Amino acid sequence: MWPEHQRTGVGTAVIEALLAEAARRGEAFAVVLGHAEYYPRFRFTPASGFGITLHVEVPYEALMAMPLAGEVPAGALAFAPEFGV
Repeated sequence: MWPEHQRTGVGTAVIEALLAEAARRGEAFAVVLGHAEYYPRFRFTPASGFGITLHVEVPYEALMAMPLAGEVPAGALAFAPEFGV
């Protein structure tokens, strides 16, 4: 996001809406790869605490997860082929 659009609440509103919709649809958990100082405000914690790993190297604190309507399963995540990773 461009600096002039930061701290306007738009990002928070989008993330909260996405998490609410995921929970409404019955998704058990959510995972993000993002800024370790931003996502904890939404209750994300390091995914390593749930036993989640990623198939590429990333800073451990950047991979986060949270339960929505169930438990967070342990295991390895992989990006969809469309990401080219």
